[in-house]
Amino acid sequence: MELSWTSLLPSLLAIVFAIITRKVLLALIGGIILANLLLFWPSPSATGQGVLLSSGTTLVDPGNMLVWFFTLGIGALFGVLEKGGTFRQFVNKLEQKQWVESKRQARMMTWVLGVVVFIESNVTIMISGTTSRPVYDRLGISREKLAYIVDSTCAAICILIPLNAWGAFNLTLIADQGVQQPLWVFIQSLAFNFYAIFAVLLALLVAWFDWNIGPMKTFERNAVPNTEPSRVADNNGANKPGPQPDQSKLSSGTWVVLASLVSLIVMVPLMLLVTGNGVLVEGDGTLSVFIAIYTALGLAVIGTLATGSAGAAKVIQYALQGAWNILPLAVILWLSITLGGLTRELGTGEFLAAALDGSVSIWMLLPLIFVLAAITGFSIGSSWGTFAIMLPLAIPIAMSLGLPAAPFIAAAISGGIFGDHASPISDTTIIASMASGTEHIDHVWTQLPYALLAGAGATIAYAITGAML
Repeated sequence: MELSWTSLLPSLLAIVFAIITRKVLLALIGGIILANLLLFWPSPSATGQGVLLSSGTTLVDPGNMLVWFFTLGIGALFGVLEKGGTFRQFVNKLEQKQWVESKRQARMMTWVLGVVVFIESNVTIMISGTTSRPVYDRLGISREKLAYIVDSTCAAICILIPLNAWGAFNLTLIADQGVQQPLWVFIQSLAFNFYAIFAVLLALLVAWFDWNIGPMKTFERNAVPNTEPSRVADNNGANKPGPQPDQSKLSSGTWVVLASLVSLIVMVPLMLLVTGNGVLVEGDGTLSVFIAIYTALGLAVIGTLATGSAGAAKVIQYALQGAWNILPLAVILWLSITLGGLTRELGTGEFLAAALDGSVSIWMLLPLIFVLAAITGFSIGSSWGTFAIMLPLAIPIAMSLGLPAAPFIAAAISGGIFGDHASPISDTTIIASMASGTEHIDHVWTQLPYALLAGAGATIAYAITGAML
């Protein structure tokens, strides 16, 4: 069809509707319907058939089927670990260790945990937050400082070391845009993911030098050491020392969690080598993550049964509950791939490239994409949803202008991380507050100055990168 400004409408509708309603699913559905209206106008029946055909084709595509199953698999994995009790045993075991005796060591321990455990942002946050909190309380470090280091490190590192669901999610979106060697291009984009890089480095700076800005100064000033042992209330309301956990169960639960997480870390690069005939960047990323997740799930199920933490029926129930909880993510991915295919048919990327040619300087494109992605991520509180909306818009612009796709991919992803990081309605922000045991709004306000500082640095870096293209 002839290129027209109307080709922008489906993507714009998805962005604006998602911002206003914070409902990514409805925004993507609206974009799909509008795209088919533009393709088949003025035939209502053809429009309806187009909606069903485009969605159905994406759903049953053999390559996409692996994505749906590994997405549900990772939900099942963490459902078994969390509900089955082994994760709680793992956390209790770590809480008993007192390897850290100074404030700097405590802050650095949290930062290192966030870097090393890069499997999934929310899981990393829970591990780092719950294991560090007793140490912070004992040494007199504010829980707001803990929440900031946990949130800034865990979410950012998961996108910089994408051997996880985030990596496979974005790799699928990139490949769906027709990018040649999508895995290699995705790896190249990591060097341009400026917000994530700056956020991790800034968290390291804060952890080492205890640099406090904005509201964080007040919370750090008011933090006092807590040397009293943990206590619980009995049936009469009186406080007494908490029960001592079974040491044998703590040890067995720890090994189950470690085996599952380590298998995830090891299996992804191993399978990339296998599927790539010895060449990592030529491996099948989706298949590799799929095999790694179900290997870890198998280990988690067997380990949970072996420790006696739960019976077979309960383990199956926990796996199904975990898969159900993550089902919306699989649906978002499905709809985003569908919308991305429709925008290509409409020629959105080609039109944008023609419209921007000569009217917007090249150096401005990357900052614009970064800021738009940040606004979207902040408003909807979902980095996944932002990736789904922004990548199908950013990549065609680069390809149409004959520019490398990696910086544009990075700008869209980096903006989504920034917006999600600063958003008070983000799941990672909320979980960081819960894991650290702090008031949610306190975490939001103490973290925001650091996020804005890293965001400003990223905007400047994208402008410089754009000038060099």
